[in-house]
Amino acid sequence: MNREMRRLADREERRNKQPGREKRRPGSGSGEADSSTGRFGRLVRFLREVRVELTRVNWPGRRQMVAFTTVTVITTSALTGYVFLVDLAFSRTILAGIRALTG
Repeated sequence: MNREMRRLADREERRNKQPGREKRRPGSGSGEADSSTGRFGRLVRFLREVRVELTRVNWPGRRQMVAFTTVTVITTSALTGYVFLVDLAFSRTILAGIRALTG
């Protein structure tokens, strides 16, 4: 758990321990509909939380993205070439073995 999450958890714990503060239960209260109940309400709340979290992300800069992309393309190309060569060697070996057995 990182520092920010720990602080958030501590803050919520302090709020819940305050005297005279009751924890609300869904469906109880003044009778008005809570926007967080139901599937659609939960979906909307989830999407809002995702949007907030995405604003907190430390996105990489352009130079860093170019470097990451270059490394990815080179690594993928090298592995593709390696798998191709291994496959070619195995297929030729197996075909040569079959030809030797069948005459």
